[in-house]
Amino acid sequence: LSRKKRCSRGQLKLIFTSVILINREVTMKKITILLFILCALSYISGQQDLLPEHKEWLELVSPIITKMERDVFLALKTADERNRFIQIFWKQRDPLPDTNENEFYQEYMSRVQFADAHFGHESSKKGSKTERGYFYLLLGPPLEKTSYTTHSQLMPMELWYCRGEVKHGLPAFFYLIFYQPHGLGEYRLYHPGIEGPEKLIIHTSPSQTIDRKNAFNLIRNISAELANASLSYLPGKRDLDISSLSSETIISNVYSVPEKKFSDSYARSYFAYKDFVETEYTHNFVESNFSVKVFKNDKQFFLHWALEPEKVNFSFYQEKYYAVYQLILRMEDTQGNLILEKEEEIPLRITPEQYKKHERQLLSFQDVLPVIPGKHQIFFLLKNKTAKDFTSHQRKILIPEEGNKPALSALFLYHGREKSGGQQRQPIKAFAFGEFQYLINTQNNFHPQENMGVYCQGYNLKDIESKSLLIEIFPVNSQTPVQTEKKILQETLGADGTSIDAESIPLSSLKPGYYRVDLSIIDPEGLKILSQRENFIILSVDYPVIPWAFSKQHASFPHPEHLFVLSSQYFMTRKYDKALDTLEQSLKMKEDPNARLLQGKTLYALGRFEDSISAVAFLYKSTQNRETAKLMALNYFSLRDWVKALVYLEELLKEALEISVMNLAAECYLNLNQPEKALPLIQKSLELDPNQDKVKEQEKRAKKQLAEK
Repeated sequence: LSRKKRCSRGQLKLIFTSVILINREVTMKKITILLFILCALSYISGQQDLLPEHKEWLELVSPIITKMERDVFLALKTADERNRFIQIFWKQRDPLPDTNENEFYQEYMSRVQFADAHFGHESSKKGSKTERGYFYLLLGPPLEKTSYTTHSQLMPMELWYCRGEVKHGLPAFFYLIFYQPHGLGEYRLYHPGIEGPEKLIIHTSPSQTIDRKNAFNLIRNISAELANASLSYLPGKRDLDISSLSSETIISNVYSVPEKKFSDSYARSYFAYKDFVETEYTHNFVESNFSVKVFKNDKQFFLHWALEPEKVNFSFYQEKYYAVYQLILRMEDTQGNLILEKEEEIPLRITPEQYKKHERQLLSFQDVLPVIPGKHQIFFLLKNKTAKDFTSHQRKILIPEEGNKPALSALFLYHGREKSGGQQRQPIKAFAFGEFQYLINTQNNFHPQENMGVYCQGYNLKDIESKSLLIEIFPVNSQTPVQTEKKILQETLGADGTSIDAESIPLSSLKPGYYRVDLSIIDPEGLKILSQRENFIILSVDYPVIPWAFSKQHASFPHPEHLFVLSSQYFMTRKYDKALDTLEQSLKMKEDPNARLLQGKTLYALGRFEDSISAVAFLYKSTQNRETAKLMALNYFSLRDWVKALVYLEELLKEALEISVMNLAAECYLNLNQPEKALPLIQKSLELDPNQDKVKEQEKRAKKQLAEK
């Protein structure tokens, strides 16, 4: 490439290349449960497995590492995985990732050097591993530091005056005191709320007792500032009669700074996707926002989703910006069993003029997916193959069964809507319903000068003429609405009879802050029959909130594309009758080799072996597809026609030595009393995988048959 540029936005107007992957051998564990188990065990065994350099690193970063980061690091299995994690750890803290240097790392290591040089003299530890070192590494140098080491009545101590970050729960300014108990050993942090100023006084005799008031006065004679800090770390607060809870809160909040300051979502993603993401990607995690909703299109439930990376990195070549993305979408049931895995490649090409026009907008990847009823977990992994970075999300979703009970879908909030065309049957597109394309952002950010729209769907609604729509806006932690609107329900319904669209809700009376909107269907007496809610934010800063959306357009339902995806899900959840019905509907509309092969697999799963052979025999003749040959062999094997099964198995073995194929062929040979042909296949299979008890039994049978011959 002649040159590279990093950009933060981009255009998405090219076409997906889509592949549905079925029956993949690679499986992703249930991430949440696995993390819980491994993290619980990490404190027991994780440290024992660490290399010395990894133990040293974990101690080095202990002031700034989050609990999730530590747990994930300990749960990793190999040195290579941990080395890659360390790279990501520093990368995530780099304030200027586009520069060659990592300024955060440089600053942190300079703090380590200072702490080692100044805080370790009284201890056997390195200075960076002492309590003073811990707080110095986490907070940086105090604004002021005063030492009290020559006063005969005081323990040696240091008073630090620190600046705090209010957004992390700290006061703007606060004190810390570190003292040396009995004038010996390591300095330790003083706790005003637990110990009191008397702890800082040197007693001249063992029998001497000094109460809090006298201790405070003694310290005040030396330094009023130190005396006040001995009562409370909060400047200006002083109370001799009660312990200072504010000081303990400050200390607690200092310890929790890493959890508030550093995002550890990359750690969860790294653990979940480290086997799916190439090594060169893993230290380039990109934060993103994500939304997924369930709606009906043409009476079929679809997932409507949007994923918005916080930045999009492009390369520049031949006067255009370009990036190639790969999306991996995976759906599992609640037990972690695969239901669907789908890969799509998304090539982006934009001109400098297009980039300039949209450079301040987020880029939103949007699409739809037909889904079967049930409780599912869905995983999204988006890889930028050009810039070698990635982002990921996971959600639990519930797809309801069809029924007669009235219900409301989830809400989405929108900024505006655009006419999407005048076709009689509208194509299916993310967040497009009827004749409108709705403009959303995943964070529900709005400006006060905007009007907000609310969309949802109502199912099996009755007596619509007598019902009204009530819209209430609340501050997020309040039960008192600050804005209310009432509309006639029938006037908000779309032509499809399910879309409920409340447009043009003014926000001008709302102050910047966090809110929620409640949408309810009410009867003539004002009783709420159905309700849904969604949170949103009124911004105080003006910046573009409507993203630049890339959204693929799909044919209206039913279409072979959608039917194949649904039949795949039914097949993977062992709902074979529904899978078969859906496949037959698809194949009537369009002949497709993938659908035909899945039909054969479904018939085999139903025990209809002869029908399965009839379904895929022509497909095998025309394609010589390996998966089709395996299916033909399995069908004939199940019909106990060993000879015909071997016709396909022997052809497969000419191409590759696959364990399952060798085992099936060996069983056929044994059933035909040909152990001399079975035994070499069995032995080769055991050589490749010795842990096969059933194959070991095959080997005994083969040797017995040979002996009997």
